[in-house]
Amino acid sequence: MLSPEEMKQVEEWRALSIDNEEVFSELIRLRVSWKFTQYNTPERIEKALDGLNAKINNRKRFQVFRTVMRYAAVILLLFSFSYVGWNYLKPDRYVTVTVKQGEDVKKIVLADGSSVWLKAGSSLKIPETFAKNDRKLSLQGEAFFDVAKNDQLPLYVSTNYVNIKVLGTAFNVKTDEKRQNVETVLTRGKVALLDKQWNAVLDMSPGEKVTYNSNKNEYTTEVVDVNICTAWRLNQFVFENVTLREIVNQLSVKFNVNINLESTKLARRKFRCVINEDESLPDILKLLKYLAPIQYRIEGKEVFIYE
Repeated sequence: MLSPEEMKQVEEWRALSIDNEEVFSELIRLRVSWKFTQYNTPERIEKALDGLNAKINNRKRFQVFRTVMRYAAVILLLFSFSYVGWNYLKPDRYVTVTVKQGEDVKKIVLADGSSVWLKAGSSLKIPETFAKNDRKLSLQGEAFFDVAKNDQLPLYVSTNYVNIKVLGTAFNVKTDEKRQNVETVLTRGKVALLDKQWNAVLDMSPGEKVTYNSNKNEYTTEVVDVNICTAWRLNQFVFENVTLREIVNQLSVKFNVNINLESTKLARRKFRCVINEDESLPDILKLLKYLAPIQYRIEGKEVFIYE
């Protein structure tokens, strides 16, 4: 362990010249290099030290720095034999993109050319640079992915309940923390669902929606209209044979109002329609009025719909 006096000498030596700073930086680079295992033998460490030695003119000050480097080299050797050490030497840096409730859908283009549409109330954790052997993202909420194909470099989407392995495809993922489930809808290509231990569970085909219920540890598969399931990314509500109760529930959340239905019969009435999300609540209610014999009344945050 370096004493405070030795560390002070190292810092003084580092500040003496640009060459000294470059040598110090080289040590740091070696320490965090992805290929650090190339330097995990005493012979290779000694060879690296000798190479750096040639850059130092002042032999006396080099002895202090050499002590520091030997200490760092020992640490490097110790960490090379442990998984914890690997993660310490290779820290992942992430950027988290968040879309707040009420905001528009945000499109994100990743470094590999993949596109992600992130829904309001969702967040996506993205590494600053992808690893050499895979691409990993972490999602909370809902997102649509159009993934650039790369057979040698799969993309993984991680959620609190399942993981998804992708080579090149388009799919939608929706996490529901309240119900503790995840819905995955595949529009094209092929994805593999994995459990939280990264074990393969099942492969999906286009047109399928797989829902994983964490409470029951159960997967259910159904065939769906993928255009309806993914229309939100186009800022549209697509309602296909949906009850008025389901429609007003979504409108209540979007416009932050309380919508009251006059009767159970009215609530069960079904609709087929497409609504642009940028339309106002009165405009949407007018559309529903044209589709069914209903009337409505708006009183501040309260909305009343009746026959």
